[in-house]
Amino acid sequence: MIRARVHGGRIELQEPIPESWEGQMVKILPLEPEDPLPDLDRLLKVLHDLGPMEFEPGERERIEGELKELNRVSREAMGRILGGRR
Repeated sequence: MIRARVHGGRIELQEPIPESWEGQMVKILPLEPEDPLPDLDRLLKVLHDLGPMEFEPGERERIEGELKELNRVSREAMGRILGGRR
């Protein structure tokens, strides 16, 4: 997918077009709400500028425990999918 902006009735590319697309017809569609945000870098900077996250007492340990449990459940599920193969 190539990102572009429509400006003044013209399409302004935001990145290069792959050579393999040369001569092909293309379809231009507007971004949908679930599409990645084109200004993600700016939003990540704003988030980073908010500073470090603060945890309630014991919250970090609860998160760590939940992540370990999710890892265990995921490994079991993959084991069932693979039939015990690794």
